This record gives sequence, C-alpha cells and structure tokens, in this order.
Amino acid sequence: MRIFNSISHAAMACALFVPATAAAQGADAPLADAAEATAAAPDTAQQTPPPVAQGVEDIVVTAQRREERLQDVPIPVSAVSGDSLAKAGISDMRQLTQTMPGLVFSRANSSFQPYIRGVGTRNANVGDESNIAVYVDGVYQPTMSALGFDLVNIDRVEVLRGPQGTLFGRNSTGGLINVITKDPTEEFSGKVTASAGSYGELSGSLYLSSRILEGMSADFSYMRYTDDGYIKDLLNGGRTGARNSELMRGRVKITPNDRFSATITATKTWFHDGSGVSNQPLFGNTSANRFTPRPLYGTKPWETAIDRPLLVKGRQWSIDVQLKNEFDGFNIETTSAYQNSAALSQTDNDGSALAIRGADVYQDLEYISNEFRILSTTQSAFSWIGGAYLFSGTGEFDPLISIVNSVAGGLFHTKQTVSSYALFGEATLALGDLRLIGGLRYTDESRDYFAQSSTNPQLVPLQKGSNDKFTFRATGQYNFSDNANMYLTFSRGFKSGVFNGFATSVPAAQITRPETLDAYEFGIKSDPLPWLRANLSVFHYDYKDIQQSARDPSTSLVVLFNAARSKMNGGEIELTIQPSRDFNLRLYGTYVDAKYDSFPGAQVFQPIYDCPVAGQTPCGNSTLAPYDASGKDMIRAPKFTLGASGSYQIPVDFGMFSIAGNVYYSDKYYWDFENRIPQPAYTLVNGEIGFATSEGSDALRISVWGKNLLNTVVYQQVLNSADGDVVAFDRPRTFGITVSKGF
Repeated sequence: MRIFNSISHAAMACALFVPATAAAQGADAPLADAAEATAAAPDTAQQTPPPVAQGVEDIVVTAQRREERLQDVPIPVSAVSGDSLAKAGISDMRQLTQTMPGLVFSRANSSFQPYIRGVGTRNANVGDESNIAVYVDGVYQPTMSALGFDLVNIDRVEVLRGPQGTLFGRNSTGGLINVITKDPTEEFSGKVTASAGSYGELSGSLYLSSRILEGMSADFSYMRYTDDGYIKDLLNGGRTGARNSELMRGRVKITPNDRFSATITATKTWFHDGSGVSNQPLFGNTSANRFTPRPLYGTKPWETAIDRPLLVKGRQWSIDVQLKNEFDGFNIETTSAYQNSAALSQTDNDGSALAIRGADVYQDLEYISNEFRILSTTQSAFSWIGGAYLFSGTGEFDPLISIVNSVAGGLFHTKQTVSSYALFGEATLALGDLRLIGGLRYTDESRDYFAQSSTNPQLVPLQKGSNDKFTFRATGQYNFSDNANMYLTFSRGFKSGVFNGFATSVPAAQITRPETLDAYEFGIKSDPLPWLRANLSVFHYDYKDIQQSARDPSTSLVVLFNAARSKMNGGEIELTIQPSRDFNLRLYGTYVDAKYDSFPGAQVFQPIYDCPVAGQTPCGNSTLAPYDASGKDMIRAPKFTLGASGSYQIPVDFGMFSIAGNVYYSDKYYWDFENRIPQPAYTLVNGEIGFATSEGSDALRISVWGKNLLNTVVYQQVLNSADGDVVAFDRPRTFGITVSKGF
C-alpha cells in the first residue's frame, strides 16, 4: 500500500511539472526549442539563446547500453561531468558519496564497499563481489579491493539507482556506478596538473593524446598521490597513516573506416594506505582494558597508539579490447577483459599499544570476462538489444597470520573459483507518446571452494555449489511533451550465491543463497523551464535473502550467511538550475526507509562491562547468538541525505575567475545489526576559488581549495570483534593549491 500511496503523490507532482512545461513552451518557446535543437541536431538551423539564459545542458549517458539523452532514459540516473567533479574536489571513487544522490561509500580494510539506497555489501570475503556493480568504460570491475581508484581523465560518472539486472546483469542488485573516461583525440593535446596540500599532500597528473597514424589515435593518463598521514601517533610521535597511490592508463583506438573501431586499453593501479585500517577503540571498547596498567590507545578523533604498523595495500593491472562494427540497421559490439589483482591488509583488532591480536590478510584474484552485444540502430518504433556474457575467475586467500600475545597462530590458504554465463535481451516499442520496454536475462553460475592449513591439507575438501536466476525489467514511459515524461518500472536484480572465503570448516563452507531484489519505481523527468531541470522518483523494494557477514568470536574470522528479508521505501529529487553559462547549481535529496523485516539469526557483539580491572570498561565484546534484528535499521542506510553543488564564473578582460563548492548532509546511520554503533549525522563542506587565463582547454588555471571545511568527524570504517570495536576516521579539514595547464 505504501508504494501506491507514494506513486499517487508523485502523480500529483507530475501534474505540477506538466503545466510548467506547457508554459515554458509558450513565452519561452524559442529558447526551449533552441536548447533542444542544440542537443538533437547540431547541423540544423537554430535560434541562438541570449547569453544570460543559456539553459541546462543536455548530458548523453549510456545507461541502456546505447547513447541517449539523460532526460529520455526511464531510469533514475545521475550523471556528473569530470570537470564538475574536479571543481567539487572529487578525486577518487570514495568521494562520490558527496555528489551523488543515495550513494554511500565505505570500506572494510582492503575492500571498498558502495551502497545505493541502503543496498550494498559489508562482506570482505575473497572471491566475493559487491552488489553495486562498478564499470569502467563498459568493463565490469569485480574486485572490491580495486574499487577505490583515483579519478583521472574522466569524461563523466553515471550512477544508476535500482536493479540493472537485464542489460548489466550480475551483481547489479541495488544499482551501478559507470565511469567513462575520455577517448583519444585526433589532434595532439594534453594537460598537466600539480597539487599540494595539508599533511604533506602532493599529487600530480599528466594526460597526453594524439593521432599516431591515419585511423589510429592513442592517449596516456598518469596520476600519483602521496601524503604523510593525518593521524597523530601517541606511541611513537609524529603522524602515521600515510597514503600513496598511482594510476597509469594507456589506450589505442583504431578506426580504419567509419564503420569499424577497435579500442585497446591497459591500466595499472596501486595504493598503499595506512589510514584505511581501524586504528582506535571506539568509545574505549578494547580487550586491552583487561590488563593493568591501562594500556595506551587513542581516545580522540585522528589519533592512535598501536603496537604494529597498519596498512592496506593493493594493486591491479588489466587489459581490455572493445570492438564495434556498424552494419545497416544494427551494430555488433564485443568487450573482452582480463584483470589481475592482489591486496594485503595488516590490522590490529584491539587498537591499543598491546600485542593482543592482529592479522595479515593477503588475497590474490584473477578474472576474465567476454561480452557480445547486437543492437538495432534504425530510427523506428521498435528497437532492441541482445547479447551473451561469459565470466570466470579465481580468488585466493593466502595466508592469514593471527597474533595472540605475540604468539603466531595458524596459516591458512583458501581458494574459490567462479564460472558464469548469461543470455539477455531487451526491446522497446514506441506507440506515439507511449514507450513500452521489456527485458529478460538468464544467468547460470557455479562455484567451488577448498581450504587447507599448514597442518591439514584437507581442512575443507572441495565444495561445489551453483545457482541460476532470471532477472527482468518491465517499463512503461509516457512523454507529456518534449520536455517532460514519466515512467513506471518493475524490475528484478540478484546477487549470486557465494562461499565464505574465510571458511576453515565444512559446516562454515556452505554456499549462500542468491539474494534477490524486486523493485517498483515511479519517476518523472522534466525541464519545466529552459534553465531548470527537475527529476524525481519514488520506489519500493522487496529485498530477500540478503547476504551478510559477522565475525566468529573464537577465531575473529568472518562468517557469511543470509539475512532474511527487508522491505524498503523511499524517494529522490534532483534539481539542476542553470540560468546562464556562468552559473550552475545542482540540488538533490534522498529519503530511504530501510529496516530488516525479518532477521532472527543476526550475529552481534556486545560490550563486556564485567571486567577484571576496576574502572577499565568496556573490555572487549561478547556475543549473542542468535540475535533478532527484525525491525532494526539496515546498516549504512541513512534515512535522509541532502546535497548541493554549484559553480560561478566571473569573466574579466584577462581571464576568468571562478567559485565552486559543494555541501553534503547525511542523516545518522548504523554500522551494526543491533544499531548499537551509529555514525552520527554530519555535514561536509568543500570549496574552491580559481582563476584561468582563458576559457579554452589550453588555459593555465590556478585554484586554492579547502575540503571538510567544518572539520567534521566521519567514520571511514568500524569493525567489531571479540577484541572490541575499532574505528578509522576519514580525513580532517585540509587546504591546498592546484595548478594545471592544458595544451
């Protein structure tokens, strides 16, 4: 009933948008027609709008596997250009939280974990994958340790909300992040950027692009980042938690004629992050409190006192080949990719100066994927796309070294392999102003798993599991005018079952059931005025067999299980205001009501207050098993998020001054099933003031910037174990300067 109430309210809102659109077609019709002509047919005659009322620019997206105007796509999708991200201070994937509706990016040691509308995974299992799919230039990124990469040479980032299980398939249960980089250019061009900031932050990037031969062009991107760390070291003095990262990407595009293209891309990334590991007992909860005298540990944000160096490091290299051939009436496209990744986490479970328990966790992953697509290109009432997808990979966990009172524990090695194939198709039928869209995908997936130890080569004999699933999409879209439409969608997404990559016994090594999400969505997209874009949507999710993880108190290893069911309701609104070419303002808000309807078997940790040393409490955690989390808020699902980003340019005779900034507000959310550990509500503010010698791409640009100007405390991650609750904090307030020059 809630979803139908929400839809009726949205329909009322639609009635408000449509008259506004009609009015815009009256007094402002020439301006609106000119803006539409600019997007649809640049080679036709058109009226030139006054400079003071440029209007909202159209963005072309590939949310339906073909290029379309964002406003024509019946999917809740947000798209932000690379230039806008740079002006907002967004330089890596995790910071997208601050500019995309409904997106939360957190981590668990080496695993980067995106959430959209409260849907995501907290699992950090070797061989597991996020249920928010990430694509880079059309290539699926399965490795969670490689999802925190720097954003370099970006054309745009698209975030699709809701299941995308038909055209994108596996593990796009709650949505998808699509990163599109710039193509090589025919003429020689490039850009060099250098930046310096607080805590020894230094970064630089280089981009070069040129034609190599007739019908062949290439580009090269490079970025390097380093800092000295922002965490005060109470034990050794100075600061700790330094971060270093590097990205290199080279691409060759071959176009021997106007119908065929081949694009070959090679990418290498690595990172070394000492700030991304929990390093302080949260609220003083550590098993170190069982010892006397009271051990040293951090008690304030951005400080630590730990007995061993903490870090997360990883690397990935990949190569992909994309082919496209245009025929009369249809295109054939293929994408083939190989990815090789490795990551290491060094942790301290108690977060204190005592050597109680820690772990070194190494993982090695390798994946191969191939996709074939055929899609119609004729301008007719009926369009279609179909294809096949093959995916295989291996994830190894090798080894884990557990430290208890400085005595080495066991060495383990686990291995999980996956093999998956899918067939999919989607068709669109246009009946006047009504469009009907239907899509279906079949996925079949099999996995196997084994584990061995230094003392038992058959710790877990080979285990096998498989599952298959149909996912679908049914959409009706109605165009009120060229500037307003509404859509209603019923879709299904799923995340395949997976083995617990840390399982060291046969009972623990049981494959989980696939999780399934059925989504009902109603949305409106409109440009009611030439300078205003207003999009809204409401949704209802029926989310079943949610895969969750917890830690075994006796081993501190992760256990994996299905958490029964959740029903979720929410809505979003996104506004873009652009009254002139020099001013742009984007506003958005998201509401999500996400609770576990039935979760009787949750695993939680609770602080111990009956401690051996008086006054030193709490002293770690005990467990309640099972714990009934039914009715509790889903983890990492803030009820409200609000955001605003804008920029203003001031032309002068000798160049262009600019001001840009963004504000992001997140409501409180929780890190655990019991809702014992909250991330308090917070607001982040970033700002930049810049000057460019011209508007051209070859301009010299200088900017000064500040990030987290309110010095807000935000948890980067919170981990629970028998040794307590430990936290890692995101960056405090920082300032810096950036200089760039195009050519």
